[in-house]
Amino acid sequence: MVFREPIAIIGAGCLLPGAVDISAYWRLLISGKNQFRKLAKERFHPDVFLSPEFNSPDTSYSDQAAFVDDSSFFSKEDPLPRGHQMLLKALKEAVDPLPNGYFSGKKIQIILGCMNPEDLSAESLLKAEQKEIIEAILNQGKTRSESLSIIEKQFEDLFGNASTDPSIHYPSSLGTVVHDFLKTHGPAYCADSACASSLTAIELAALTLDSRETDLVISGGVESNLGIETYVPFSHLGVLSRNQCLPYDERTDGIVQGEGAVVFILKRLSDALKAKLPIWGVIEGISSSSNGSKASLFSPSFESQKRIFDGLNQELGQSKVHYVEGHGTGTPVGDLAELTALRDAFSSAADPIYLGSVKSLIGHTKGAAGAAGLLKCLLAIKHRTIPPSPYFKQTPLREKSKPFLINSTAISVGDVAEPLRMRVCSAGFGGANYHLAIREFQGEMQGLPQTVVPQDEICLVGFSQVSFNLSEPQLKGYSWKIPPNLLSNLDTSQVYSLLALEKAIESSLISFERLDKTQICIISASHTRTTKIENLTRNLQLKKLEKALLVSHFPEAALIKNYRSSLITLDETSCQSLNSMTSGRVANEFDLQGCNFHLDADFSSLPVGIKVAELLLRNGKCQMVILFNVGESTKDNPILISREAMSCWIFSTKRFSQNQMLPMLGTLDTIEYL
Repeated sequence: MVFREPIAIIGAGCLLPGAVDISAYWRLLISGKNQFRKLAKERFHPDVFLSPEFNSPDTSYSDQAAFVDDSSFFSKEDPLPRGHQMLLKALKEAVDPLPNGYFSGKKIQIILGCMNPEDLSAESLLKAEQKEIIEAILNQGKTRSESLSIIEKQFEDLFGNASTDPSIHYPSSLGTVVHDFLKTHGPAYCADSACASSLTAIELAALTLDSRETDLVISGGVESNLGIETYVPFSHLGVLSRNQCLPYDERTDGIVQGEGAVVFILKRLSDALKAKLPIWGVIEGISSSSNGSKASLFSPSFESQKRIFDGLNQELGQSKVHYVEGHGTGTPVGDLAELTALRDAFSSAADPIYLGSVKSLIGHTKGAAGAAGLLKCLLAIKHRTIPPSPYFKQTPLREKSKPFLINSTAISVGDVAEPLRMRVCSAGFGGANYHLAIREFQGEMQGLPQTVVPQDEICLVGFSQVSFNLSEPQLKGYSWKIPPNLLSNLDTSQVYSLLALEKAIESSLISFERLDKTQICIISASHTRTTKIENLTRNLQLKKLEKALLVSHFPEAALIKNYRSSLITLDETSCQSLNSMTSGRVANEFDLQGCNFHLDADFSSLPVGIKVAELLLRNGKCQMVILFNVGESTKDNPILISREAMSCWIFSTKRFSQNQMLPMLGTLDTIEYL
C-alpha cells in the first residue's frame, strides 16, 4: 500500500560481515568481495556435524557462512548477549548524528525483524533442562549410578558455562535493550516472517507512523544465529551452497548463511522536515502478500510475487525504477521465480532496470536480510552509484530477462535528473512476500497531507480456544490436505491453529469463499520458539554429548542416541518448525493471500497482536485479520516455557462485518499500549 505521506528514514546504522559501519558497508558493496568462509569450530563442531553426503543423518554438507568477527563489537565483560551487543553497535551509529536529547519526551516504538534467538541459546536450553534430560536418558538403561556420573561430567563440560540469562533465549528483549540505551519507553516487539522479517517490521513501523499513533519508530533487523539448528534443516532441504552464493546466475547452487544487524530511524516526512533532520530517503509504499495455496511453504510463488509488484506499481502510478535489490537467495528455484515475476511486472519499462542481491557478499542474513538490502539502496542513492555484481555471468532466463540487467561493474547514475527510485524484495518460509519502494529525497514538499485515519470500530467476528491435550482421534476429524505422515510431524502450534480456526469459523458461520482472500491477513503471537524447535535443539546439542562419549563410554553414548531419536525426526520437514510456519500453514491450507507473520512480545504477545490487527484494519491493509495466540507460562526456570492452549481471534471492521453479514461478538475501543 502507498502511505498517506512518505516515511522518512532519518538515521541508519549497521554491523554486517566485513562491515563494522555504514562507510565500511559501502566500500564492501563497491568492492564486490564476498565474505564467505568456514565457521569457527566452536560454532559449528565439524567433527560432529559436517558430512559431504547430502542425506547423512543429523549433519550438514556445508559449513560456509558470512559472519561478524567478535573483535569488532563484542565484549565478554558486557553482560548482554552477543546479538544484543550487535544491535547496540548498529543503533549507536544510527542515532549518533541526531541532536542530543532528541528522543526525550517523544512517543517511540521499537519494531525489529528477528527470526531466531541467539545461537548460544541452544546450550542455555540444555543447561536449564540438565536434570530432566539426564533422568530421561538414564531411564532407558540399567546401570544408573555409573552412567549418571559419566553423563553428568560430560554434560557439565559441554554445557556448564552456558548463559542463564533469559534474554539470550528471547528476541523480545532486544527492544528493551534499545529503550534502556536511549532512556526511553514505549511499545517494543519483534516481527518474524522468516527471511522477510525485517521488511515485515518496517511495514508495521510505517503503518504505525502513517496512523499517527507514534512520533518515531526504530526498526530494522537482527540475526545472530549461525547455530547447527539452522544448518541441518537447510541441508536436508538441499538449499545450502557448498561454496558461494551466486544470485540470479545459472551456476548458483544455494544460499550461504549470514548474520548482522541493521537499524533505521523512521519518521513521517512532514515531521522530519519541520525538525530539519537529515533524510536518507523516503519510503513511498510497501506491498505484501502470502502465497496462499499457490506453492508449498518452502517454494516461492511467481503469481504471488508478481501480484504485489504489479499492485505497488499501480498504486504509485509509475513503473520508472532505476534499481531493484532482489531477494536473490541463490537457490535456483527461488531466483527463477522472482526473476520471472520481476520481468513480467516491469515488462513495460522503457529503460533498463539494474538488479542485484547483497546476499552475494554477506550471505543470507535471514531476519536482517531485507534491512540489509534497503540500506544498500540508500547508500546507492547517496553515492548515486549502482554497486556491481562482479561474479555474474548469465541468468537462467538468458536474453528473456529484459528489462533487467545485472551489472558486473559499478554503474554511475549521477547524471539522472529525477529522484532515484529503487525497490527492495523479500520473501520468507511460510509464503510471505514483500516489495518496498524507496525514493531519493530532493527537497520536494508536495503531497504531505495531515489526514486522520478513519475511526471505524473493530469487531470480533470469530473466536475459539483449543487445549493442547486433545486426543489424536479428535484431530483426525478434519479433512486437511496435509498428508497423514506429515501431519504427525508438524509442530503442535500448527496443528492446533488449524483446529482452532476450523472451530472459530464453524461457530461463527464464516465462509472464506464469499470473501476476497487477498484481503485476509494472518498473525500468530507467542515466544520465538516452538516445541519442535526445542526438540530439534535438544537432539542436535545432545549429538555433541553422544560424540564425546562414543570412544570410551559406548553404552552411555548408545543411551543418548536412543533418547535423541525419540525427540524428533530430522528431515526436510524440520524447517517447518519455525514460528512463521504457523500463519503460513493456515494461509496455505485455506488459500488466504493477505500478509502473514509472527509477533513476539514475550508474555504480552496477545495484546500486541490485537493492537497490530487493529492497525492493519484501520489503515485499510486488509478486511479481516485472523490472530492465533499460544497460551504460555514459565516453569521454575525462566528459560523454559509451558504451552497449554491455542486461541483464535478473527477481527474485522464494523462496516465490513455489517456488509458481509458477519457475526459481531463484540467491539474493541481504541487500543492503547501501556
